[in-house]
Amino acid sequence: MMMMRRPTLDRYFFRLFVGSFLSTLVAIFALVYLIDMIEISRRGQFDDFGFGTIALVSALRVPSFIEQAFPFIILFSSIFTLLTLNRRLELVVARAAGVSGWQILTPFLVASLFLGLLATFAYNPISAHAKEMATRMTGDLRGLDAAGQSDRVPWIRQSGDGVESIIGAKSIAEGGQALTGVTAYIMRGGVPAERIDAPSARLEENAWVIREPTVTRVGSAPERLAEFRVPTSLRPEFIEQRLADPEAIPIWSLGSKIGIARTLGYNADAFSMQYHTLLAKPALFMAMTLVAATVAMRFQRTGSSGRSVFGGVAAGFVLYVIAFLAKALGSNAIVPPIVAAWFPVLAAGSFGVTILLHQEDG
Repeated sequence: MMMMRRPTLDRYFFRLFVGSFLSTLVAIFALVYLIDMIEISRRGQFDDFGFGTIALVSALRVPSFIEQAFPFIILFSSIFTLLTLNRRLELVVARAAGVSGWQILTPFLVASLFLGLLATFAYNPISAHAKEMATRMTGDLRGLDAAGQSDRVPWIRQSGDGVESIIGAKSIAEGGQALTGVTAYIMRGGVPAERIDAPSARLEENAWVIREPTVTRVGSAPERLAEFRVPTSLRPEFIEQRLADPEAIPIWSLGSKIGIARTLGYNADAFSMQYHTLLAKPALFMAMTLVAATVAMRFQRTGSSGRSVFGGVAAGFVLYVIAFLAKALGSNAIVPPIVAAWFPVLAAGSFGVTILLHQEDG
């Protein structure tokens, strides 16, 4: 049977779905923003800087949180839109006019692909840049307090000019040449002899130049200095691979950084995992739409839509667990990152297509 072309109906479904996505996005953004500001205020990290600083830091952090929630926003938007069309009997009328279920889903899938491309190539660079700014601002504002929380600081052992040391930072910038929230230990005979805490440090001429540090030596009171140099033989590429958050690097920069790291013999699996996860996002959005269609495509009697919503939530939770485990496996080189990134997409897509084929074609 020839597929019927109904551009007006397709445009209507497309606009309805995109509108549902945007309204859900705004609602979730506002909710996460409010929760994040409350959490920052509760921790008392910026009590001395006022509400404006808290609001700014939270506004820079929220886009990264929202990026992680995009697949679920797509899922719930698809379910809500399809249930709305079912309640209005618009899907019933469309089917009666000869439009198949796959034709109904086509504009939803096209919209999901479109939104996925925007999320990957437009939203991600903005989100990554905002997250880096938030991290750097947090490190700068909290100063020594950020460096003092050593239980959450990633560490690197280094040496230079015969000096052994360990350095850690809360955040990294400028391709591995700048650190904020810095803590360093100078080792002598395998035992820490000096501790350096500072808001920031910069890599210059085979040494970390630490500005305005507080230096604590064994048996002496802390001393505030204008500058302290820690020799190192590390290259910025290695520092970035060890300390940088892959989610704070935009997709346009990930490919080149992965290539440089592998050329130098460094482990780039975490960055490769992030890169392939972003590339798979448009297909994941389409897969989530297919999963939503399995629970909301068929006509629902009044009062039975709650089961559809519950089914969608359950499917989303299962997919989240699978994606989380796959990302952990890919980031730690247990499975190839490209396999770990695409497996949840193929699993969700296969599940959705199989169920829909059974529902639509028997």
